[in-house]
Amino acid sequence: MMGREKKRLFTGCEQAEHKDDGRSVERYETAIGAVKVCRDLPYPCVPEPVAEEKDGKIRRIVTASHSFRLHGAQTAELAPVVYQSCMHPEQIRIYPVELDFTDGEISFRIRGQQWKIQEKESGSVEIFDWKPKLEKKSCIPCTNCGKCSW
Repeated sequence: MMGREKKRLFTGCEQAEHKDDGRSVERYETAIGAVKVCRDLPYPCVPEPVAEEKDGKIRRIVTASHSFRLHGAQTAELAPVVYQSCMHPEQIRIYPVELDFTDGEISFRIRGQQWKIQEKESGSVEIFDWKPKLEKKSCIPCTNCGKCSW
């Protein structure tokens, strides 16, 4: 492959390092599809993006590079959360999506909320690219929070 170098990092899992909008990104093949892990984010990520393997398989991925749509009994949209403190606007952080791959089950977690699917239902998961961005909230009516330095 030109421009992209593929190398074996974890036993049984392909990883490719490449640039995505100038950021270093690692790509992992999982039961739900290709999942990217980017550690070069504009805001701190809690917990930090990581991919962990055990017994030759990816067991845990923490990513702020994707949003996920789960189809099934209930459709769920799961995306990382960008949090900005209203009293200290300079404090910004990202809460990523945590994926755990256990025997026959995949769990998705964001800030204490959890969704589980069976591995055989992994084809019902859609993966979308996600980029962190702050959304300006409406200040009408004004609550005198101090966010605008007024």
